[in-house]
Amino acid sequence: MPTWTNQIPDDPRGYALPLVRTPAVGTLEAIITSTDLIGTETHFWGGHTVPCTRTDCEACERGSPYRWHAYLSAYNPKDQLHFIFECTAHAAKPLGDYRKAHKNLRGCQFQAYRWKHTRNGRVILRCKPSDLHPAILPAAPDLPRIMSIIWRLPVPNVFQAGQLRGHPRIHADPNGDGSSSDPRDYETARP
Repeated sequence: MPTWTNQIPDDPRGYALPLVRTPAVGTLEAIITSTDLIGTETHFWGGHTVPCTRTDCEACERGSPYRWHAYLSAYNPKDQLHFIFECTAHAAKPLGDYRKAHKNLRGCQFQAYRWKHTRNGRVILRCKPSDLHPAILPAAPDLPRIMSIIWRLPVPNVFQAGQLRGHPRIHADPNGDGSSSDPRDYETARP
């Protein structure tokens, strides 16, 4: 049953943020609001980027190749837009270098553009510390939760476990009940 109200919500879409990719022409500039990125293997399947479920993955079974994609939250002060940014592992390399030098990604200003300005051109990222103080940035969202909403995954079946000191790695909970406390129980080796 719907809940009717005459009050206009501040955020009519709930806890989701828009997913933004590097444009074919021009440059995307933003400041990272999350402390780190998260990533997973994905397929381009059914006209969309979808996560690889590893077991019982229809895309894998039908021979669709997979790629690792990174996701982070970012803020564009010009449009005042808080969004999720997606890029491939190759494009994310400068983010790893920045994280190594600065201990986390929050406050990293980046520019993303496509080499040769084509729709599927390689994404190039350039990173530097922002002039905007990180405390002024919007709060970092719960990235695994937002990606679960975007991909229509059951939110309770996603949790975080440490990978690098202080950096999360996302695992799917195959039983859906969090019954194991050992994150290795949830990892499935790639064929």
